[in-house]
Amino acid sequence: MLDSIEDGKDRIVLAWPEKPGNGFTLAALAMREARSSGRLASATVAVWPWRNGLTRAARSILVHPQDIADTAKHAMNDHRAGAAWMNSDGLAHIELCMLEMRLRDLLPENAPRRRLRGRPRIEVVVKNPTLLETTAVFPPSAAGYSPDAEHTLRRVSQHTHLNEAGASLTSARASIGNPKTTPFAVLGVPGERSTKRLSRYLNHHLLEERPIELIVVDLTRASRTDLGENWEKRLEILLETLDTLERRRPAIVAICDDPFTLKSSSRLIRSHNAKIKPKRAIPTEIGLYLADRGLLSSSPDLPDQLPKVVFHADIKDASLKSLRNDLLDLLRRFKEAGNLEGLRAVATALSFVRRIACLPLGLNEARIASGILFDADDDVDSGIRAMFLEGMALADLAAIESSGADNGRARPIMHRIEQLVAEWQDETPVSAKLNELLSPQNKPQRILLSVPDRRIAEIALGSDRAIGWDCAVCDHHELATVLDRSYYDQLIVTGPTSKALRTILVSESTPPDVVLLGDASGAGLLAGELLPLTRLDGFSAVAERASGLQAALKRGGLDEKLNLGEAEFRISPAAGSKDIDLSREGERYSGERVSLHTSAHRIVYRPSSDVLVFTSGEARLFEKLPAREIERGDYILVLDESTRNRIRASLATSHKSLEQLANYHQAIARLREQIPGARNLDKARAVLRRMRDIDPDVVDSEIHNVHRWLTADTAPATGEGTRQPGAARDWPRFKLFMEANEVNELLAKTFWDFAIVPTRSYRVQEGFQFNQRVVQFVLDPESTHGAKANTVGLRQLWLSLQDAVDEVENIEILKEDPRHG
Repeated sequence: MLDSIEDGKDRIVLAWPEKPGNGFTLAALAMREARSSGRLASATVAVWPWRNGLTRAARSILVHPQDIADTAKHAMNDHRAGAAWMNSDGLAHIELCMLEMRLRDLLPENAPRRRLRGRPRIEVVVKNPTLLETTAVFPPSAAGYSPDAEHTLRRVSQHTHLNEAGASLTSARASIGNPKTTPFAVLGVPGERSTKRLSRYLNHHLLEERPIELIVVDLTRASRTDLGENWEKRLEILLETLDTLERRRPAIVAICDDPFTLKSSSRLIRSHNAKIKPKRAIPTEIGLYLADRGLLSSSPDLPDQLPKVVFHADIKDASLKSLRNDLLDLLRRFKEAGNLEGLRAVATALSFVRRIACLPLGLNEARIASGILFDADDDVDSGIRAMFLEGMALADLAAIESSGADNGRARPIMHRIEQLVAEWQDETPVSAKLNELLSPQNKPQRILLSVPDRRIAEIALGSDRAIGWDCAVCDHHELATVLDRSYYDQLIVTGPTSKALRTILVSESTPPDVVLLGDASGAGLLAGELLPLTRLDGFSAVAERASGLQAALKRGGLDEKLNLGEAEFRISPAAGSKDIDLSREGERYSGERVSLHTSAHRIVYRPSSDVLVFTSGEARLFEKLPAREIERGDYILVLDESTRNRIRASLATSHKSLEQLANYHQAIARLREQIPGARNLDKARAVLRRMRDIDPDVVDSEIHNVHRWLTADTAPATGEGTRQPGAARDWPRFKLFMEANEVNELLAKTFWDFAIVPTRSYRVQEGFQFNQRVVQFVLDPESTHGAKANTVGLRQLWLSLQDAVDEVENIEILKEDPRHG
């Protein structure tokens, strides 16, 4: 960014394999470095597209007050020595120095505690300013850009002499809070739909004397989602508006977090720069290797040479190529027509084809296993079972076809998908090849099988077929952890995804022999991911592996003419539910509830439920308050679907949860030994009779469930050691089962709360109990994970939690309603 300010050249940065952070955070870091190093005396940087929540991450980044004060002191020495830069351009250099030197007051012994909005329960310790409050940021408004004297050092002002009457710093704060006079300004530029509307900001009168020198184009996933499907069109509008500026056109630094965005943005900027006169230089593409999320993490360099890996690829079933082409053609037509429902329907159908084509077992066997493992009636278990039902996957496309919006193109596609489903009942294209690879003849000694999804891994391990597999099994998300823990002679990856591909390319523990089993409908994604890794200097360490994998894909059946992965990749999944009910716990709840409304969600709690409030404190960023005490303006942790899934996965694999689950399984094994019967099925019948004695409504068909509950300790483990609990789907049934086996209710409740609920990583029905456990985990994650905590995984989770903070805009009290539930 600083290079582009100095030389005026455009640059496009691809951060890989992890995310770089958002554009505002990176711009603020660049301004902080320019100031601290003395590289720039002043700068005006714009961030496009501006969106709600862009500054949230910067609130959690602390900067060292003494370092800032020392920098200001050196600048003041330059002023006393008569340095010209301190008195140029009419900027408030001296005022900025005076403010920053005041941060020396913010020493640990001078940093008294303060209370969050006067609440006696929450005391906040402030010892360091945040990156946000030390950055002069001006969001877009109806008036363009308005001064904000209170923003600078707002959070720490109570712990310094900034607000004292004799400090004489009121005018200094006003100067720093004015976009016309502050030395380092970050401006927000909205993603407008027309050059006329965008010109109001880029040609604002405050910028006449100090024009924008750099535009940070944030093309990370969150910003692209905010811009919508046609984000390239919005970027083109930005480029066209910049051409209308009378002054020098500012440089552009585009931040990308996936290769497909790099390709699209680079093509667009190159094409635009070639058309204007005089022509601008071709943008420089930069590869940035990030092992951990964000630029503030410890991201070690890759070794100069990674161990050699031999790649084999088998892209199955060429007949899928024409089906994929037809789906993508229909997708493009819906996109051109602006039909979002059609886009989502086609994306769902395409995902279904890819999922079942890459199943490691037959479709019928997957349905049986999913019905046993995920037998609850809640939305999550129903959704997992629906993953293998063509009727559910094609329902949206069928609705589009009935409306006539597809012009008759959807029906033949749906018919072909139904034919594939009929053909793949016993074996899918991938499972047939997998049987061959896992046969005893000429098989390597230690094999690791990695499948796309945790749920598919659980279903595969719960199937009859897995009994004959002599290999470890994990999903793509846990692949890196499993590889680091043990050595394997061969890795087999079914349905390879970008996540698995990234692990294979960068891990020093990747086995010497890697086999990819995929389908024609997804191979283009892999090819698109590999291309920049083979040519950008920043990824030279993985270039050899990337080239080898690229060659293997070509040998294995990849048709480069089908490389339409970019269009496929950019289909956004349907938005999850905006209503989050955390008041229930399996059974119905009809008491009073508190509904908290944020900009994007409506979250319902019981009045006594704990809510995590963001405090900006440095000892703990979150504190808990009862829902009844939450006020408008509070920033809370929003447990949306993606956040819940990340926390569930962490809780399910935590040392404490696995320990408690092991205790439960040991208790089940002891209990089973005491039940009369020669076989486990006979024992299950004995338990079922006892259950019917207690509750006559229990039916004979429950025998299969009781048998599974009694043999829960024999369930196979995943690669990371986790197991399915193998217990009843809800508390009343579990309590009845325990009572029939003469286990007292207190012990049964302990097993339920501390062993079964936490390890059901996809269960959401237990809203109230789950929320309370999340609060405990966020406030003290080490207590949940114990001494064996995966610090890297916890850190990644912690960073994602900070992105899930949102402001409470409205509060509604919902009275008791017996119909609720």
